[in-house]
Amino acid sequence: MTENKMVLPGDQVSTSEELLPGDGTFEENGIIRASRAGTYHVDEKHRRAMVKPLTSIPVELRRGDIVLALVGSVRSSMIIAEVIHVTGKNRAVSGDTNGTLRVSEISDGYVKDPSTEYAPGDIIRAKVVQVKPNIQLATKDKDLGVIRALCSKCRQHLERKDNGLECSNCGWKERRRTAVDYGNYDLKKM
Repeated sequence: MTENKMVLPGDQVSTSEELLPGDGTFEENGIIRASRAGTYHVDEKHRRAMVKPLTSIPVELRRGDIVLALVGSVRSSMIIAEVIHVTGKNRAVSGDTNGTLRVSEISDGYVKDPSTEYAPGDIIRAKVVQVKPNIQLATKDKDLGVIRALCSKCRQHLERKDNGLECSNCGWKERRRTAVDYGNYDLKKM
């Protein structure tokens, strides 16, 4: 991977054969992945892959902010996601970052089960509709939804194919509520 490239949590940055995991990364089955949003760097002296946070000055969430969030769990009536980045602000998020996406805020249409729309590990673009007493998110607009998803079988990136998503590694097909720019997002513009 090229140094100074913007990465999201879960993105592959190196392998354990090339480098050791450093700050902002972790190793999973011989693959070194980013554990936070930031820029990829290599510590040449210690041969470590690192992901530096975008900046050390935090940003406070506000109603109306468009954010990137990592889906942590899917429940019967909601999604729990960690806000990892506020678009347009190259700064870390301050305070509580755990957000809730209620089933009624997923889509304009009826959603019976949130697990048909999102899965743990998905990176979603969402709108902040409430900050206090807790963070509430919504993904009703066409530019909101999943921007990156991993295969539930082999954990490789899913690619958009026809009306769904398909894993180029194992061929598994899945469905998600994707943003219009799924797979074609530009992290530098976020």
